Amino acid sequence: MEALDRRTLLLGSAGLVLAGCGGGGSGGDTKAKATPTGPNIVKPRTGTVVTEADTAALRERLNQALASGDVEQLVAVIEPGDFGLDDVRKRWTRRFENFDRLGFIDGQWYVGVPSGRTRNAAGGLVEFSGELVFAHTVKGCDGQQVVENMPAKFRKKSEDAPLELLHIGDIDEYFDPSVWDVADVDAIETEHTWIVFRRQDARRAKAHAARIEAGAKRAFALMPRPKGVDKVFYALTWPQIDGKLWGGVSVGDADAHAYYHPFLDPDELARGQKKAADSTGLPLGTGRVGLHETSFSRSDFEDVACHEAIHVLANQWYAGDRAKPTWVAEGLAMWGDSRPGSGRLMARDGGRIRATFAEFQTIAPKGYDEFHDSPREYEFYACSGAVFEYLDQTQGRDAVFEVAEAFYSSDTRSQAGKKLGRSEKELLAATRKWIGA
Repeated sequence: MEALDRRTLLLGSAGLVLAGCGGGGSGGDTKAKATPTGPNIVKPRTGTVVTEADTAALRERLNQALASGDVEQLVAVIEPGDFGLDDVRKRWTRRFENFDRLGFIDGQWYVGVPSGRTRNAAGGLVEFSGELVFAHTVKGCDGQQVVENMPAKFRKKSEDAPLELLHIGDIDEYFDPSVWDVADVDAIETEHTWIVFRRQDARRAKAHAARIEAGAKRAFALMPRPKGVDKVFYALTWPQIDGKLWGGVSVGDADAHAYYHPFLDPDELARGQKKAADSTGLPLGTGRVGLHETSFSRSDFEDVACHEAIHVLANQWYAGDRAKPTWVAEGLAMWGDSRPGSGRLMARDGGRIRATFAEFQTIAPKGYDEFHDSPREYEFYACSGAVFEYLDQTQGRDAVFEVAEAFYSSDTRSQAGKKLGRSEKELLAATRKWIGA
């Protein structure tokens, strides 16, 4: 945040004592006549300055419009000449209708004190660009607010005029779109889920809700629970938006995705912060799950729901700009969806794991593409899961989460190794020896 210059220019004058001499003539003793006076107090001239009181007042107007649920009240806050006004009206009409129908989304606007030219000492017009932030929480799913930021233009016409909102730009593409931006949606609530779907997909949602709930329940029973989180948000997607929702990745052949949202403090984001922030005691990221149409025909659909929920809950350790290995994320979820303690993973995939583990050791230290673009992608998933099975079977459940948290929360893989007291290479080698590969 760039601090405002609140210094004022004081223009004043000292009181003057005027003395004069009378005209000529003898005996014409003339005395100076002083005009007694105190200090001449001049009102400070600050000109036109954008203050935190101005941004707070604009924020209050925006939040009143949000609380009303009336899109025209929101539009009325924006300058009528804004060329993007029709887009704002379209987006927020749908949002207001969906938020009202769902009933479990709370939102707030934030207007930061912007950088740049926010003062005119002469008292004239001030116009500038800044950030506008909309933050929301899904009840039970978010331990902190999830944010969308958008560029905006502002104006203050004079010293005593209110701060005006001239234009709202497009939401940053990383944050767009959410499922409530692309369809009229309804929801089913279960103990551990909100299941959101297009109205035309209501039959499918009802038919599969019990299995989605079962998958989420297993994830919560297994994973450490982030503060304030007791549900997972699932969106039932369709081909046009599969892999394209907010935070997702465009992988066409996947059956589901967990969508990651880094924690950016909305007040600080409005002031120009761009980097994900740590927040002690809260999950560092919140997430959504997209269940694609292809997932519903899978015999292991409940496992898919569990797998994605584990991804969401693991984001409690992650700040979004760290070197989390792909094998750690997928291995933890693969181990978790295979019902740990049952021996199911090795019984089902042991042969593939042993046959592929040597190749997996060469791929694991590499990136996302090397892992997912291989024809042995499934085997790499299974090998990744075997690492956590090894930890669970030989060192206990706490060791599983210690390793996962170390890699999720470290800036580098070597830093994670230092936390654990052994390197990634050593961990993989110990797993290979345990499985007998």
